[in-house]
Amino acid sequence: MLVDNVEEYAIYMLDPAGNVMTWNAGAEKIKQYTAEEIIGKNFASFYTAEDVAADKPQRNLREASRKGHVRDQGLRIRKDGSTFPADVVITALRDSGGKIRGFSKVTRDITDQIRSREAEAAKIASEKANQSKDNFLAALSHELRTPLTPALAAATYLAANADKFPSEFAEDVEIIKRNVRLQARLIDDLLDLTRVTRGKLDPQLEDVDAHVLVRDAIEIANSSIAAKKITVSAHLNAREHYIKADSIRIHQVFWNLINNAVKFTAPGGKIDINTCNDDRGRFQFEITDNGIGIEVERQAALFKPFEQADPSIRRQFGGLGLGLAISKHLVNLHGGAIEVQSRGRSFGSTFKVTLDAIPNGMEKSGVDSQASQKSVKSLRILLVEDHGDTRHTLSRLLTHFGHQISVADNTRSALEIMASQKFDVVLCDIGLPDGNGYDVISQAKRKQPVKAVAITGFGTEDDIRRGKEAGFDFHLVKPVDFHELRSVLDKVGA
Repeated sequence: MLVDNVEEYAIYMLDPAGNVMTWNAGAEKIKQYTAEEIIGKNFASFYTAEDVAADKPQRNLREASRKGHVRDQGLRIRKDGSTFPADVVITALRDSGGKIRGFSKVTRDITDQIRSREAEAAKIASEKANQSKDNFLAALSHELRTPLTPALAAATYLAANADKFPSEFAEDVEIIKRNVRLQARLIDDLLDLTRVTRGKLDPQLEDVDAHVLVRDAIEIANSSIAAKKITVSAHLNAREHYIKADSIRIHQVFWNLINNAVKFTAPGGKIDINTCNDDRGRFQFEITDNGIGIEVERQAALFKPFEQADPSIRRQFGGLGLGLAISKHLVNLHGGAIEVQSRGRSFGSTFKVTLDAIPNGMEKSGVDSQASQKSVKSLRILLVEDHGDTRHTLSRLLTHFGHQISVADNTRSALEIMASQKFDVVLCDIGLPDGNGYDVISQAKRKQPVKAVAITGFGTEDDIRRGKEAGFDFHLVKPVDFHELRSVLDKVGA
């Protein structure tokens, strides 16, 4: 009765020739035969034609006779001709004289187990592939960012000394700065997309004046606006303009929308930027341009990665089609909404961002506006950087800011210099030829109380976390925003 009522295993008896003698409920369920249909027939009917041709059923019986039992896995056939993966145990049954009386056979359908193993293997393979991709993107980001830093530093230095060369070159310097920053933004978008897909973008919330973020985003875009002679009207009329937000990320959203409006508006065009509070008191940022517009049927795809309104847009205006997808994800993380309206091609477009407002308080923003040319205090700075162009341009620019600069190009020389001199700040690259910046800072902080600033092409969350653990107080990603660098140094010198 016990055997007859087991449904998860096919349990039955074979005679010495392999003919079926008994049949339980599990056998009927798994193999689809009734007892009347199968008893008396040879168990070879459960094997595939290839296995029968290879004499596998009888070989299994012979092996079970010789060893006492045999275990086998492979495909088996149901009554309807379908196959399933099976785990089979055949046991030889002997009488008191040792003569074979027959065999017991237990068959288990292992389809679910195989699917589970395959799913687990696929998951592991996917995780490994994702990690490999993350590592590749991190390395690619570092290699792409490194040459941008000296280019931006040199352009910044030239802009700061514009009175020393003919005025017609001033515009060229601004073009260099603008395009280096654009290149850095494209690199950031690639990394941000990876963070979005991994769910690793965690906003650091604080009370933020959204109007400060909007003004700063407009200021950063000013050179692009001026280059195309676009008229920008800004009416920041929201009465409640403080939000609980990650200031860097929401600034990124505002800048991206302003940059897109400039990009897709013809020279001499017009952009209107407005803020207000809706009937629920929420903060709203709205930007309208009279640019190329967006076909109605294509608007839904705008917020998907790698999508742009028209394939020709990428060819004409460039870009990766990531900015709006990332912006939408960032706004969603803040519990807000982003939407687009356009009557179609040639009618311009309007983007609106809605975020919950909080009572206005003391102004606080994680995005610093243009820092003053003069630093708060002259600092003794050790710059540790193995990239020659970066080391040269950064040291010259920091000297221009009024600081006292010493330089090192590897771990050994950095530690030797620190053993003989006192410093206020160490600006240190992470990747060095004879070690890394983590080693430099962890050892440096044991010798003297110094502030540490990472200047690196490695900008993932893991890089930042590891930097903090090693003792870095600030983490700046190449190409360095020199307004942000001056702000950091001013904080140290305050």
